[in-house]
Amino acid sequence: MMIRGLKILTLMVIILAAAGLSIYVYRFQLLSGLARLLIVSDSLQPADIIFVLNGDVNTRPFFAAEIFKQALASQIVISRAEDTPAVSIGLYPNGTDVSVKVMQKLGVPAEAITVIPIEGGVTSTRDEAVALRRYIAEHQLKRVIVVTSAFHTRRARWIVAKELAGSGAALQMAAAPEWEFDETNWWQEEQGLISLTNEYIKLGYYFVRY
Repeated sequence: MMIRGLKILTLMVIILAAAGLSIYVYRFQLLSGLARLLIVSDSLQPADIIFVLNGDVNTRPFFAAEIFKQALASQIVISRAEDTPAVSIGLYPNGTDVSVKVMQKLGVPAEAITVIPIEGGVTSTRDEAVALRRYIAEHQLKRVIVVTSAFHTRRARWIVAKELAGSGAALQMAAAPEWEFDETNWWQEEQGLISLTNEYIKLGYYFVRY
């Protein structure tokens, strides 16, 4: 019995060592794969509007402006974000206003940008999905491109598709590239580690909450 136990223990050690070695050898592929699971990027076709999600003003409005210049839609729409206390006393601009100014700076005409007024402002991706659903219903839209940060696209697509179910509107996701990191090196940057970890936590929360 003791010999048999030693054989089993030896086999387990060999299996664990092999697994550990495999993880080490393929660590870059595994880490990149974790990021790629979060990214949804469609082959974009012409749409009625480009809907920009609030958030990273260094990526999303830049990519929305790029898509606009490709003539994939004639209108960019964004829902107004909540005013934080610092914004309320004039120390910081509202993030939505910054996104609008970025897009205008990049050549998007002011008349091509619509800001959806929301009482209290949107505070989450789900709030923005609800605002988009109402806007689509009011304007009888059939096709929409949603722009957000690459790592945010999986969760954004899930909640937006859930809200748009039954609306008849076709959804396309546009993954805005991060400016500091991407799926091939996110673990080498502090912001990349934070971004990926937060997104997996929020993805789990959204599946449970909504």
